[in-house]
Amino acid sequence: MNTKVDKDLLLKFFLVFSRFEYCLKATGMFVRHAVEPPKWPRAEPDWDSFANQIRDSFDRNATDELREACLYIVESPPNQQVFTGHELAWETPCCPKGESEIAFLLRMVRSVRNNLFHGGKYNIDFHEDTDRTTMLLRSSLHILNACLNISPNQLAAYHEARL
Repeated sequence: MNTKVDKDLLLKFFLVFSRFEYCLKATGMFVRHAVEPPKWPRAEPDWDSFANQIRDSFDRNATDELREACLYIVESPPNQQVFTGHELAWETPCCPKGESEIAFLLRMVRSVRNNLFHGGKYNIDFHEDTDRTTMLLRSSLHILNACLNISPNQLAAYHEARL
């Protein structure tokens, strides 16, 4: 497969993100969706509860790298693919009033993952700026690592994750 973005960086991002979602669920941070019997409810990582848990301890200024990563994501968030009723388009998200900075940052990290995983980034006409994609990936990794470093239970579960 031929990619313009560094394959090792892409793989690292996917592996860290996947392990992060595992550690959320492994520590009880998952949303249970109601279903009709005899089906079992799906368990999805509860990113919002996690963001609320670390809101007071997350310090975007903990390191220069983290400060730069947070600033980049806040000032240049990943676009989100939307359907306008007639076609696919891109919109730039904003942080709604009342959403904490860490909740917004983690939502944007999920957008980076979604854009890559669900195929939104494969349109080379729109996404030819590979430096931006690289910055989004690196910034997302800094944010996820910072979150783990202030969350002992999630960090322990993260290190237990094996493929």
